[in-house]
Amino acid sequence: MPTPRVVLVAIMLAAAAAAGVVRGQAQKPEKPMQVVKVKDGLVVLRGPFNRCAPNGCGAYKDDGFLHEAGDVAIRVTPQGLIVVDDKYEENAAEVLSRIQKVSRAPIRFLLNTHHHTDHAGGDALFVKTTDILAHRNVRENFLRDKLPGAPQMVFDERASVFVGNVEARAYYFGRAHTNGDAVIYFPDLKVVHTGDLITEGMPVLDYAHGASAVEWVTVLDRLLELDFDVVIPGHGALLTKERVPIDQVFDRLRLADLGWDRTVSTVAFKGGLKGYYAEMEAQLQ
Repeated sequence: MPTPRVVLVAIMLAAAAAAGVVRGQAQKPEKPMQVVKVKDGLVVLRGPFNRCAPNGCGAYKDDGFLHEAGDVAIRVTPQGLIVVDDKYEENAAEVLSRIQKVSRAPIRFLLNTHHHTDHAGGDALFVKTTDILAHRNVRENFLRDKLPGAPQMVFDERASVFVGNVEARAYYFGRAHTNGDAVIYFPDLKVVHTGDLITEGMPVLDYAHGASAVEWVTVLDRLLELDFDVVIPGHGALLTKERVPIDQVFDRLRLADLGWDRTVSTVAFKGGLKGYYAEMEAQLQ
């Protein structure tokens, strides 16, 4: 006989899927979600790829690029799953369905990298069956913005969750993209999920929710101190870590991998980076 938890998940899927049909009439994705293997026992769920967000283009309009909701990490263990982020609320039913195709094991923990709805909007669905962990400021941002599904568990500087012998660590290194950015680290696999601390596009500062360009520099420095070799970014393809001197910053940034090597702003970006670092260094002294 199915357990109450399984029955509840089935009901959630049906209800969310029905709601998704109504919302989905407004926009059909250019490319669907796709599962990408990171390492044995770890995959990332990318997409869907759209001209605009599920709720429309808004002030940004159609810029000609395909945009995707936040990358979702799925860590598979025999005892259950650890999931990082869950995309828009409109994507939640499909995210759950895709997760169940990866593994029918229960989701033991869901970790949020930050509160933005393209990463944590699905909390509204997952909070009904799953323990959600995030930085304390993420919960406060949820409550302040009246977002559904606020995380039930919070941490200040570091926390760990275990499923069997598999550990996922959540670190808070300071303000950057927001005031609640968490780095999720899988030490056994040497993989980090950075949320929007690192993305396929230009960095975005959400000053309304405590962002800091000054602290972002030190946050990335602390991130690079972790022992990892693969990065799951907030948006985009997998990246690798390269330990190089700061004077080779362009190699470390891997502009080609980020899609910044041939854009209308690449020359200006390179020309201004030295001054930017100097300015940030002066403010930190």
